[in-house]
Amino acid sequence: MTSAERLISRARHGGHRELLPELLASATDPATRPDPAWKAGAAAVQILCWEDRFAEAGELAELLIGRQGPGGGALCDQDMPFDEAFLVAQLYADVPAQPRLRATADRVPEGRILRDRLLWLAEQLDHRPVEELLPCHYDWGGPLVPREGVIGEWLLDRDFAALEPREKRVAWEAIAQTNDFARGRALVGSLGELPEQYYLCLWLAGWYAVEGDLAGGERMLLAAHDRWWPYTSWEALPTSEVVQPTLRRVVTDRVRQHFLTRPAGPEAAGRPS
Repeated sequence: MTSAERLISRARHGGHRELLPELLASATDPATRPDPAWKAGAAAVQILCWEDRFAEAGELAELLIGRQGPGGGALCDQDMPFDEAFLVAQLYADVPAQPRLRATADRVPEGRILRDRLLWLAEQLDHRPVEELLPCHYDWGGPLVPREGVIGEWLLDRDFAALEPREKRVAWEAIAQTNDFARGRALVGSLGELPEQYYLCLWLAGWYAVEGDLAGGERMLLAAHDRWWPYTSWEALPTSEVVQPTLRRVVTDRVRQHFLTRPAGPEAAGRPS
């Protein structure tokens, strides 16, 4: 584990706010080696989003790509959270994303993941709203989707309480795929059933948000925290909850405090990160 990864692990123990200055210092110090710098910067971007410091998140992403992009190092094989940092800076800090996406893409060599992602986003912004390009966007408030062809749709006619745990996971996937919030809300309310999947808790939370049910949305976001697991060693905490406009409606003070101060992922489970 690198020094940056140890620092991020400490943050995942619930010290996000306390360790943000140290992560920012490591990310922006020219003396920090490239890999620890961008990893610390990626974690800092996530925490900055939870602190609603969206302009700073975009500036940090721009700084790191400007410094490291031309060298073609490991940063150029990433996309998140640097891509979303530019999007949220536009959405919440009125800093246009397209010029920054294109300018930073020009700092990255041809054929690298980061360059392709930044250019794709710049193109998509011509005809799609920002929130659709951010992670965990769903058709909250939208119509039901036909069941035909949806994996697990045959489980929707069975007694949910009688399903095996694996079947329940598939059934929840089918409920979300068909955008059937009425069914999902009934399972939560009458049976106390919640999906095991992190992102399906977000799907439910967004629906509660558009329904104006603050308590229901809060419950789902707290459940999502317990189910979140980092994909990579640099992830400090998820960001969909505070970057998606719909989900932000149910990010209460309790939710924000929970995400920023409670152990998450492997640290919450007591397992090595």
